[in-house]
Amino acid sequence: MVTVHAGDTLTRLDDDRYVADPADPAQLTALLARIAPGRRAGTDWLHALPLTLGPGFDEADLETAQWACLDTVAALVRALADLPAAHRPRLWLLSHGAQPATGTVATPAAGLLASALEVPRQELGVTAHWADLPGPTPAEWADHLPDLLLDGTHTAVATALRDGYWWHPVTQPVTIPPTAPPAPHRSGTHLLLGGTGGIGATLAERLLARPGNRVVLVARGTALPPVLRAHRDRVTLIRADLATDDLTALAERLAPHLDGLTGIVHAAGTAGGRLLARRDTPAARRTTAAKLRGAVLTERLIAAHEPDYALYCSSMAARHGGVGQFDYAAANACLDACAHHTPPHGRTTTVRLSIGWDAWREVGMAAHPGAADARHRDHLAVALTPEDGAALFDRALDLRLPHLLVSTTALDQARHFYELAPGPAPAPVPVPATATDGDRAAALTDVLLGLLGTDTLDPEDALYDLGADSLTLIELLDEIKRRYGTDIELSRLSHRVSLAEILRHLGAGAEASTAVEVETWQHGTGPDVLCLVHPVGGDIQAYRPLVAALPATLTVCLIADPRLRDPGLPARSIPDRAAHYLEAVRAAFPGPGRRLRLAGWSFGAWTALSMAALAEADGHPAASLHLIDPPPPDAGARLAAYDDERLDAVFAHELTSNGAGPLTASGRAYAERLADCCRANLAAMAGHRPPRPERTPATVWLAERPAGAGLLAPAPAAPDAWTTHLPGPVTVHRLDTTHYGIVTAPHVQAVAAALAAPEAGLRHPERP
Repeated sequence: MVTVHAGDTLTRLDDDRYVADPADPAQLTALLARIAPGRRAGTDWLHALPLTLGPGFDEADLETAQWACLDTVAALVRALADLPAAHRPRLWLLSHGAQPATGTVATPAAGLLASALEVPRQELGVTAHWADLPGPTPAEWADHLPDLLLDGTHTAVATALRDGYWWHPVTQPVTIPPTAPPAPHRSGTHLLLGGTGGIGATLAERLLARPGNRVVLVARGTALPPVLRAHRDRVTLIRADLATDDLTALAERLAPHLDGLTGIVHAAGTAGGRLLARRDTPAARRTTAAKLRGAVLTERLIAAHEPDYALYCSSMAARHGGVGQFDYAAANACLDACAHHTPPHGRTTTVRLSIGWDAWREVGMAAHPGAADARHRDHLAVALTPEDGAALFDRALDLRLPHLLVSTTALDQARHFYELAPGPAPAPVPVPATATDGDRAAALTDVLLGLLGTDTLDPEDALYDLGADSLTLIELLDEIKRRYGTDIELSRLSHRVSLAEILRHLGAGAEASTAVEVETWQHGTGPDVLCLVHPVGGDIQAYRPLVAALPATLTVCLIADPRLRDPGLPARSIPDRAAHYLEAVRAAFPGPGRRLRLAGWSFGAWTALSMAALAEADGHPAASLHLIDPPPPDAGARLAAYDDERLDAVFAHELTSNGAGPLTASGRAYAERLADCCRANLAAMAGHRPPRPERTPATVWLAERPAGAGLLAPAPAAPDAWTTHLPGPVTVHRLDTTHYGIVTAPHVQAVAAALAAPEAGLRHPERP
């Protein structure tokens, strides 16, 4: 038995005990590589983190549940996908009280696990099983778990242990006599979360068809849907954003409007999602925030007002998954679990219902015109009309079943609409190089919609905010080269890159290659120019969080390693490289009145230091020098000893830490270019002795925590490691983070604040 405890960095405690960050695919990949191959085959991986979840259901509980059931599971299946299927451990997800096997659901937040049963298989070929246990402690189930693990005939992907028996869910058809009208529900006030959306407005209209009903709508907009305007005297619209607003304050705002509350309909939610291979946690949270926080609000309102019913508008995606729908399917499955939930010591008079809707036509998310592939068009051809949905809503209120699936086709046929067809995806239609700007914009919009897993895109939207990462942009740039024959280097894309910026690069064509290219990511309004020098791998994308935190008054330029663009260039020593870099940045920003600030992280700090020394030597010193976690001055020989295996771990970390998954062909090619730069730069560090500037004010930031096993990072430096190599007094900041964490939020904010301080650039007013 090998045990892995959740922590920050991969650490081996002894032969069979490890610590790792379970939400970091790179650490899990490295951990799997350390386990002997012979032990992987026939091994069961028991993912027990969801067992730690309790019965609470507030915002903090949901955040913990999303980490335990989504972030860590997504990382794990991505790591498992890199292994050959024959050597892949069997994955078991363990929870307690999350499935309604013989009663209610005690831990509704753990219902998020349901999406892991379909989406990883559809996208990555990784199969997971879900075993729901009667309690969180092994004493309640330890004797029974081996029976499940050793049963070679077991085929159900979801099972639950209750009263000594293993149960699995079975779907039963519901027969409704076509002539039996639904029983009318009690008239009164009905609250609809997401009430101005297509489905919410349709259901509100159905409720308002009865004169005794009034509705309260919670929505982000202020416009009443046209279908409700005839009933405006019985409609109250409360403007609120369920994704961001304080829920306690919102409940208080709603309270005066909920006298005699008859029912709650939770129809809020937004479409969106990304492939597991490029899943980004913040973007995933934004996708599901309204749906999950709406469920928290619903629980509070049930406790406060005890309505007759609470109906959750879920989706068939909770059962069938869907490519790119890992988090969306999970959020809907959580709603299904809420419909089976009875809070501890809570009242039970409110009837809870969940409707797993199939696609709607004319209204709802699935009817969005951006989703126009053939499979989706086939789905819409059999989708529900608003009239169908309204009638089924009435039936659901009459039947009062806790979980009702609404499928417009047989269930085995419905799965077709949620999975990709076998075989490779069709290649995009090439656009001629002579295409107009409009043609190019339309074509690249389609490419980006597919890469980002979204259905809308404003040309000015920052692509990183939409979930893009370096690998996404590499794929896009490869597609641009294939379609138009134009090479655009990743380093030319700014920290706020958008489709509009990419089109400007494409319109300008390929620039003439020079030995050193200075990329300006931000044109400031002030006289100061901050130059950021690339780290050891040569890529400057790691500086995105830092540049994003800097004020608009500061001009920011960056220098990527020229060998990253052209591996045929000769390797240079650090002093030679510094001379070329300094010449390039001065040429890019000529004229009097400019003040140059130099900064670099990792290897970039050593290079920036040499640039500062050269600037002093030619009589035009830099205004300031900022070293961000530089390797200790004597670390060159130690770092040069890194072997190819350790370098591979570095690239796995750097290219997957922002939500990317198994490397594509483009990603592998880029990783090889990073490796080439890295080896050359490490060799340059081996015999280098950092110079000592005499007049340039210097600030040093040092990370206090080790970066973790298998990663290319210096050991934490002593506080005085650099004081004798810099002109005094030297300002040294020590941050409680790792070598990689120092250039990411929240720690990068402190670095940015110091770089932005006016005094950081006032010592020497000379030109760069």
